[in-house]
Amino acid sequence: MKSTFGISLLACASLVAIVPAHAQDAAAPAAQAEEPRSGAQAMIEDIVVRARKKSAAERAQDVPIALSAVSGAQIEAMFATDLTDVGQTLPNVRLDDGGAFPGVSNYTVRGMGFNSTIASVEPTVGTFVDGMYIGANLGGLQDTLDLESVEVLRGPQGTLFGRNVTGGAVLMRSRRPTGAFGGVAKAGIGSGGRIQFAAGIEGPLADSLSAKVFASYSDMDGDFDNITTGRKHGADKTWAVRPIISWRPSAGADITLIAEHGKTNGDGVSSRIIDNPAQLLYTQGVREPRGGAEKLSINFDGDTRIRWDQAVLDANFDIGPGTITSITGYRDVSYFSTGDTDGSERETARAINKMDQHQFSEELRYAGKALGDRLDFTIGAYYLEQRIEQYYHVIFFGASNQRSGGILKHKTWSVFAQGDFEFAPNLFLTAGGRYNWEKKSALNARTPNCDLNLVCTFSDSGSKVWKNFTPKVGLSWKATPDVLVYASWTKGFRSGGYNIRTTGATELAGPYDEEVVKALEGGIKTEFLDGRARVNIAAFHNKFTGLQRTVNSGLVNFIANVAAATVNGFEFESTVLPFENLAINANVGYLDAKYDDYVLPGTTTNLKGKQLVRAPKWSWTLAATHDLDLGRTGVVTTRASYSHSGKTPANDPGNYFAPAYELLDASISWSPSADSGVKVSIWGKNLTNEKYALTATFVSTLFTNLYQALPRRYGAEVTYRF
Repeated sequence: MKSTFGISLLACASLVAIVPAHAQDAAAPAAQAEEPRSGAQAMIEDIVVRARKKSAAERAQDVPIALSAVSGAQIEAMFATDLTDVGQTLPNVRLDDGGAFPGVSNYTVRGMGFNSTIASVEPTVGTFVDGMYIGANLGGLQDTLDLESVEVLRGPQGTLFGRNVTGGAVLMRSRRPTGAFGGVAKAGIGSGGRIQFAAGIEGPLADSLSAKVFASYSDMDGDFDNITTGRKHGADKTWAVRPIISWRPSAGADITLIAEHGKTNGDGVSSRIIDNPAQLLYTQGVREPRGGAEKLSINFDGDTRIRWDQAVLDANFDIGPGTITSITGYRDVSYFSTGDTDGSERETARAINKMDQHQFSEELRYAGKALGDRLDFTIGAYYLEQRIEQYYHVIFFGASNQRSGGILKHKTWSVFAQGDFEFAPNLFLTAGGRYNWEKKSALNARTPNCDLNLVCTFSDSGSKVWKNFTPKVGLSWKATPDVLVYASWTKGFRSGGYNIRTTGATELAGPYDEEVVKALEGGIKTEFLDGRARVNIAAFHNKFTGLQRTVNSGLVNFIANVAAATVNGFEFESTVLPFENLAINANVGYLDAKYDDYVLPGTTTNLKGKQLVRAPKWSWTLAATHDLDLGRTGVVTTRASYSHSGKTPANDPGNYFAPAYELLDASISWSPSADSGVKVSIWGKNLTNEKYALTATFVSTLFTNLYQALPRRYGAEVTYRF
């Protein structure tokens, strides 16, 4: 794979020779990263997005799909350290950690997500970093490390982004070098013994060559008080470095190489036992820890170690009426985590989860205009290969109960095309499709074929090929320069596969088949008050068949296509600047996400009408950002946000609901002047110390636990830009 990446790099370089020197610089606007704005004005800045993979980036307000775009400046204003903080502010979006183990990206959009730490389970929301699809959710990227933007595309995106985007897609884009000399340095301290340093520097290396390197380091003792061990829990030490080289050999060529290396070391999961008089641990006197959200009572703090290396080569060449884009990606991840899964002071349940994954991908596409610029089109091809190896060990009451191991080999390729045709003034027809082919093969082992050191003797679970076609049709009307109305019908699918972490019989490893969604969406995007107000509304109807679910039967789990579901809802997003120095954001999401049919395997119980997991009925956020000009003494920017997320079932049968919660965040920053490179900030999150969870586990008659989200935390930060 490494040699393939090198060959691709040489091939892209050789293409420079055929690019005309006078070619139009279509890729330039997308490649240049502006200095981040701050304060109220940053809340309504125009954000360019790449959601439709066109030859040039587009304003988010001009894209006829439901998406939320967050700029780097807005991320910094939220003091968002990971995508969970970003997702909390967006309607019908939950960019949560996986729960049972740290560092697992289990994202949910419009009620479609999954609650699993099985590495071979395909996500419902695809994550793309600088154009590269992230193939495994364990060790999935979440940190907002020097980002230019985050785009969250809601609803299936099966044409341009392919498989495993039945819920949506999250696009993270690194801040590219601008070609000018500059840099940034940050230092911060806070509760939980946290310290943080980050620094970046960029500049020209030659007339057509520029470079940048950004590095960050954070260390903390933990935000929780473990009353069983008497120590802090939630320790985390993470560092990462991201070098970027950008080469513009001619006006119509732009080649960027982005690499990253990082490591995380910390505690295991933060788990809280829940009082349930019908369960064994409660009858034995085990109780939920009393006190605030920071109190835990686990007997084992655990250990988590994650290491990742990746590289993306993003090359763009203007040829003819359009642009050729090549995105070559390589990623290698090592993951290990163990922790106390029951959340009590008893030695009840522990688990060990190990994974190694590496992947290579290549996307090649051509985007341009034709028919007198009435047709704006994108055509392309995509290839991905990856290998995932995972081991799992469950320990109940101090005894080794279940062990498993598995290896998945996976190859997929696809071809796709999409176009927007202006068939009448300001009226556009969108049509597209994607053909996908993929093959998966799996090896599995379980107790007793995996020993206590997780050395396994594997058996062949077989291989299978899937083929699928996902079309899209849509209409959009640019009624005025400030009003866009759109509607679309889309098909998407989530890949079939194998469970390489099954603790049941070998035949329960699979294969299971694809799940399919057919989605209707309509919306309107508006701007008014001379660009000082923006209101976007979207409504949708999603129909899922062959819904994949992880079925738990005692200590055994398996994945099967056991359900059908319908998800209806709407989203409202608004930003208003009633004054030049005040921005108000209000977002609302509503979901009616229910099973149409779901008979639990081995029972006659039908979950028809039950609410889907991780799909709160209502979610909303209200935020205000204000700048106060103090003249010669500087500028003070204050921000406060209040968000709500409704209750949601912790598992498919709805045995336990994770309660609704509200979060209050606030910050205040001072700069010597509006254009100063110096900023001093004080921030706080979850200031009411809300006790809430991202997910939970209900273990029959044994115990119920929450995977606790972070309690109140606060800190101070100094930033210097030059």
